[in-house]
Amino acid sequence: MNDGSSSWRDPRVALVIAVALGMWMPVTRVGWFWGHEQYSYILRTVEWASELNAGVLYPRWCPDFYGGYGSPLFMFYGPTIYAIAGFFTATFTTVLTGLKIVVLLGTLASGLGTYALVLGETRDRDAALLGAMAYLATPYRIGNVYDRGDLGEFSCIAVLPIVLAVYRAASFEPLPRRARLLAVVGCALQALLILTHPVLGLWGSVMVGAVVAASALRLALGGALRRAVELVAMVPAAPCLAGLYILPALIDRRATHTAAMVVNFYNPQNHWMTLGTLFEPSIPLFARNFLMIGPVVAVAGLGVIVGVVCERTSRWRALGWFSLCAALIGLNLPQMSWFWAAGRLPFVEFIQFPWRLLGPAALAAAVALGVGVAAACRRLAPPTRGTIAVFLSAGLLLGVAWPYLSITEMPLAPVPRDSNSVRQSMTSATDANEYLPSTAPNPPAVPARALVEKARGADVPYAHQDGSRQALVVNAKHKNAQVTLAIHAFPGWQVKTLEGPGEAKLDNDEHGRLRLSFSRPGRYDVRVWFGASTAARIGCALTLVTSLVLVSLFAPWPRLRRRLLAFRYPEKAV
Repeated sequence: MNDGSSSWRDPRVALVIAVALGMWMPVTRVGWFWGHEQYSYILRTVEWASELNAGVLYPRWCPDFYGGYGSPLFMFYGPTIYAIAGFFTATFTTVLTGLKIVVLLGTLASGLGTYALVLGETRDRDAALLGAMAYLATPYRIGNVYDRGDLGEFSCIAVLPIVLAVYRAASFEPLPRRARLLAVVGCALQALLILTHPVLGLWGSVMVGAVVAASALRLALGGALRRAVELVAMVPAAPCLAGLYILPALIDRRATHTAAMVVNFYNPQNHWMTLGTLFEPSIPLFARNFLMIGPVVAVAGLGVIVGVVCERTSRWRALGWFSLCAALIGLNLPQMSWFWAAGRLPFVEFIQFPWRLLGPAALAAAVALGVGVAAACRRLAPPTRGTIAVFLSAGLLLGVAWPYLSITEMPLAPVPRDSNSVRQSMTSATDANEYLPSTAPNPPAVPARALVEKARGADVPYAHQDGSRQALVVNAKHKNAQVTLAIHAFPGWQVKTLEGPGEAKLDNDEHGRLRLSFSRPGRYDVRVWFGASTAARIGCALTLVTSLVLVSLFAPWPRLRRRLLAFRYPEKAV
């Protein structure tokens, strides 16, 4: 047995990194590539970077979408990808390079996270190598980039094994304080999972909850009930920690056209599949079927069977991971179509494509494979175990992953890569205009020509726009003068009057445009910016409170209490 407590300076880790880098290299050979998302991630990253350059640390508004009228897309799309790529774009590189760095980080996280997860389950580095290679070889994980171009989902299922590895490490840790620290880190990583892709992040949290529940049950049966309760409490704490994003995304979605997200092609009940789909290289919907995780699952099943026969002490762990894989796949079968009906569970229909669960299913299969093979090879000599792991890994990489590693270059000439070209392209970076504010009945027909669309009873000698921030000087000629801006109205827009005979008021007109009203005549110097809606402020408060509670778990309360009592009741001098 390879002792998992040995140093991480191990050639197996280097091999995982090398394979991950090799699977990333096709991205570096093209400027950008064709995928289902086309260049939408480029547009969104440009918007995030432009807002960073304007001084907005957490952008929630895309000022150049819809021809400059704007969209609150960042209130609903997970911000992690755009925060990373946007930071690189705003500081030292191009938007394309920034996104390629995100792909690199996700590929490395997939391999190393799965390696750590399987290592924690088995204490066997050869098994950890095999599990990591199996997950790296999964067509769905690869296809999220090279076929779909969905970097958000790709990154989400890259963070998932790290979250699971840390939670499992917390359950195995014998020292209570260190176990608590690992549980809090797992909670923070789970919040990051949700911030990366909201739909799959929340479904990934369901998978995390199942694994944590099994871990807590083991602790409780072993007499560590308090640790079990603390561990379970971290799972619901994670959405609260991500409250600054989740709460406004859930509440303010009613001010958009999100109903278009779950009808027709996007209705999850239209996307069931059969088990044969998991083994077919091509299906009517996808010429290159990246849903083909069947070979990895089949190998994992065989490994689990052999492992259970050879060593029964590990059977429950191997069977548990494989059962989790089977359950996630089962939710895609025609018999489960009823499960995805609107209203069956809160927001269940927003998954759009139930086959999104094949990413977590493939991860569970990779872990099951590692645990099963570790049990099957327990009595073999270390060189033999290593040879088996390498040959099985090579077979999965060459036989399963290789056909999915080709990439098609996209012509970059028509792709907007700066704020002005994004504005002129009249784009929304989505298919169904789902994040067009509901106050706007239709998308604008032409780009905005100026910040001020019209003025009634006023003139505007100065108007400056810097992303989601506007500065205006308005001369109101009579009472109730109005200035309409070429900006979509949405909860979160705020106005401040720096100078003037009264306070400017902000509302929207019949076309869903922001409108400034001035009750008194005179000269006004006003600032308009997209800040935080009521839901966003409550979400930020929830994040802050949850953070304080998690930090308080490490406060030395008995020592602090003694010091407070000593301060209030000092001993008298004798």
